[in-house]
Amino acid sequence: FLLCGPPGSGKTMTLMATLKSLPDFEMIFVNFSSSTTPTLLLKTFNHYCEYKKTPGGLILHPRNPNKWLVVFCDEINLPDTDKYGTQAIITFLRQLTEQKGFWRPSDKSWIKLEKIQFVGACNPPTDAGRHPLSSRFLRHAPLILVDFPGPESLSQIYGTFNRAMLKRNPAIKGCAESLTNAMVEFYTESQQHFTADIQPHYIYSPRELTRWKFAIFEALGPVESPE
Repeated sequence: FLLCGPPGSGKTMTLMATLKSLPDFEMIFVNFSSSTTPTLLLKTFNHYCEYKKTPGGLILHPRNPNKWLVVFCDEINLPDTDKYGTQAIITFLRQLTEQKGFWRPSDKSWIKLEKIQFVGACNPPTDAGRHPLSSRFLRHAPLILVDFPGPESLSQIYGTFNRAMLKRNPAIKGCAESLTNAMVEFYTESQQHFTADIQPHYIYSPRELTRWKFAIFEALGPVESPE
């Protein structure tokens, strides 16, 4: 399946949190770029998997036979298209998903995949540098939208952070709720006012609130331990 959403919406964190609760899965990250080719996946297979001869042919399976290997393909819609409008790496992924195997370039042997799963994440294809994925590939990959959390969710998330952070200084620990409300309100109004329609780089995400939280955390250090 694919997770699609704006940058900073928590696609990677959501997937990591889910798989960490499942002991039978091991996840590896493969970062795609505009120049990514099928060679990247083949090198990944060689590093994390092993080939096994069976009466039914060659099988590729994880080095840990007791776990599924989840290959997380980040920025999956970044690879450039060729002169025919095809993304070679996406076509290769479609073959792996559809045919459950591939022809190994070194000896032209058919390799069957076993206990290997692919998951992808991407920004919307309307973002700069992105390319729409082919419908032939998407028919094998359920698409899940991951959007930014709303103000109520942001207040809950960063309220938890701020309460823990301000406990370090008893004199201001009662300001956690006011600080959270001010942060979320300022972030929301800025996000609505400064849009990508004005300037392409005006992209607000909860990462802005996280950077703000880290800055406050560092600023509180000298306050709590005066010389």
